[in-house]
Amino acid sequence: MRRTAEDAAKTRIALLKAALLSFEEKGWREATLKHIAERAGVTRGGLQHHFRDKQTLLDAALQWGWSDYGRRLFEDLDADPDGNASNHPREAIEELLSRFVRLVTGDTMFRALASTTMQVAPQALGHSKRNGILDDWHRRIEEVIVNSTGQLSLLTPTEAAGLVLTLIQGFTVTAVTRPTDLPQPDKLDTAVKALVRGLLDS
Repeated sequence: MRRTAEDAAKTRIALLKAALLSFEEKGWREATLKHIAERAGVTRGGLQHHFRDKQTLLDAALQWGWSDYGRRLFEDLDADPDGNASNHPREAIEELLSRFVRLVTGDTMFRALASTTMQVAPQALGHSKRNGILDDWHRRIEEVIVNSTGQLSLLTPTEAAGLVLTLIQGFTVTAVTRPTDLPQPDKLDTAVKALVRGLLDS
């Protein structure tokens, strides 16, 4: 019985998820194709039907992950609950950082994606892949700031986007190495608000 396109798509997603979890857990060298295939519940031959080698699989997993989570993170950031432009770019930045911290601490797959991007991709694919992702995020953050109705008093949108990206990278490293240092859920919004206002308004 021939597999349907839907079955093939499900298998591909299962492999991408298994790859991210395996790369986070075992690193680039130890996360073998055999291990990833077993984790996804497919044969190694089934894996190689979709991805010819480990680098191709890693690249595809990163592209899929950041595309999927990027939509969630940046959706409606420059709008208030009524769909209108937010009053100040600071509000959009606060929301972005709060969403990011919640995901990187509470979503196993997103944490694996972030960890793999920061720690595995540079050694496996070179820094250009990670830098390309960061460049895209810088552009998205800057667009959110520009599209908001308010203005920053001391920083240009480009400068502010760079600072926000620095915070995001710091949150990512902390989530992987010392997660208890991140704000607890009940203090997250207050902590992020204080941090952003201190950076952008001082």
